[in-house]
Amino acid sequence: MRKLILVIFAVWIVPIVLVAFAQDAVPTEILDRTILIKVGNVQGTAFSVDYLGKLYLITARHVAAGLPEVKATIQVWQSEQWKDYQTVRTLFPSSSAVDIAVFETTENVSQPFKVSSTSGAQTMGQQVWFLGYPWEIASRFSNGARAPFIKRGTMSAVDATNPDAVIIYIDGFNNPGFSGGPVVYWDFKKQAYGLLGVVKGYKFDTAKAVINGAQVDTQILVNSGILVAYSIDHAMKAIEESQKQSRPALGSGGKK
Repeated sequence: MRKLILVIFAVWIVPIVLVAFAQDAVPTEILDRTILIKVGNVQGTAFSVDYLGKLYLITARHVAAGLPEVKATIQVWQSEQWKDYQTVRTLFPSSSAVDIAVFETTENVSQPFKVSSTSGAQTMGQQVWFLGYPWEIASRFSNGARAPFIKRGTMSAVDATNPDAVIIYIDGFNNPGFSGGPVVYWDFKKQAYGLLGVVKGYKFDTAKAVINGAQVDTQILVNSGILVAYSIDHAMKAIEESQKQSRPALGSGGKK
């Protein structure tokens, strides 16, 4: 009887331990998928997603500003140097308000990534993570590999009044360089990690000064501690729409 009780206790406690662990770490996969990029003199973060076997890079629209929509060249930090990387197409969500850009690449993915690229059931107040390269700083290892910074935040609010431009607000202090980075969360329903959004930046506040014992507003902009991101769904929808448009139309060479 005592053995049965121990077995039941073990079966009951393991899921709790797994959930608790999931709230304290992020999978190595998302570290490998998050890269440092540069467009002109603008540096930011990008991360890879897969769709129907193809590889895409996602970043912030303002990082990719000025690039052509076809065969754009960005720079990627690899092997301790900047290397040119030519893309196929630059895709954007339907709403220009969404600060997301997607680069279609020529690369393929042999199997789907484990960290899902579609948002699921998030819980207000749950912990999330956001990744990026502030001021080009990164973890650097003896084998030459790099990894982005990982920061934690709290899922604080969502503005879904415009379904084509869903904004996610996170209580978390990010820095310049995180723009375009992924926001990762733990889906309690699926018991799996998922991508929640794409970092835009932080909400500005104005600094105050004390003059003659009284607080006065200044025009100096400071970080409010609120991170602003856009839903990953907008990026994936842009990819889906581009795939549909690139498929041969029925009756003009396409197959039923």
